Amino acid sequence: MKPCSADVFVKAEYLNPSGSLKDRIAVEMIREAEEKGLLKPGYTIIEASTGNTGTALSFVGTQLGYNVEIYMPEGMTRERIRIMENYGAKVHELPLESGGEGSIAGAEVEIDTRIKCLEIERNNLKVWWARQFSNPANTRAHVKTGREIIQQLGKPVDAFVASIGVGGTLYGVAKALREAYPDVLIVGLEPGSARYPISEGYTRVPGTADEVCGGIIEEMMNSGIVDKVEKVSNSDAIAMSDRLVKEEGLFCGISSGANVFMACKIAQELGSGKNVTTVLPDHRDRYLSEKKYTT
Repeated sequence: MKPCSADVFVKAEYLNPSGSLKDRIAVEMIREAEEKGLLKPGYTIIEASTGNTGTALSFVGTQLGYNVEIYMPEGMTRERIRIMENYGAKVHELPLESGGEGSIAGAEVEIDTRIKCLEIERNNLKVWWARQFSNPANTRAHVKTGREIIQQLGKPVDAFVASIGVGGTLYGVAKALREAYPDVLIVGLEPGSARYPISEGYTRVPGTADEVCGGIIEEMMNSGIVDKVEKVSNSDAIAMSDRLVKEEGLFCGISSGANVFMACKIAQELGSGKNVTTVLPDHRDRYLSEKKYTT
């Protein structure tokens, strides 16, 4: 990094038990569903996921005695599927009919699998669909993440940077930080290859129903809590993730590279004496056969 840039701090969420920060939302969503009577013994947990949330639900759900079935678009890395299957989940791969490889921060590739989950839920009373993209428990889980950042850092947070994904991490952490530091800069990231970029005003895939789109992203962007959305190229995300492994010994994934790449850029803009924070969302073990920044 250039001289006179701000300090950059990372929260190593890839060290969670199943390898990503999605463990937090899996626990929060399942607990809340149980408390509300939406999820009961003998039920099956289903979710549309490209990897991390599916893995987290597989880990938490099977430990609690539930059957877990994950619906993934074709083309995800084989190791993601194997990890979920090893936890005891059943994984279904569906053809990607809506086109594109990661658009609304990677969310578009999940649209077809969400439609499938909606269909299954409507036809089976003993199924609970986690709905990470619109479940308020997702955001609430990461309000706690934000409070941890405040407590663990022990100094003012001037900026927080994170890939948007389905929005839960960025929105939840932003809420906690904005409450503690009203002037904190909140920066969301999306892949440079986005077909419907949030940075250009899209908050959903055009033509999709409320039941499978919008959700947290739409609420977050309408709230005005995000100061700006930046694009990160696949090559920049991969290059930084490789540096994190080789130079820092942090065996984290491609979205971690994207987050740190932009955190360093924001640090240069803010200058010395400021503190920029981000998260390392997931483990590198799910990117070994293919490197791609899609979320």
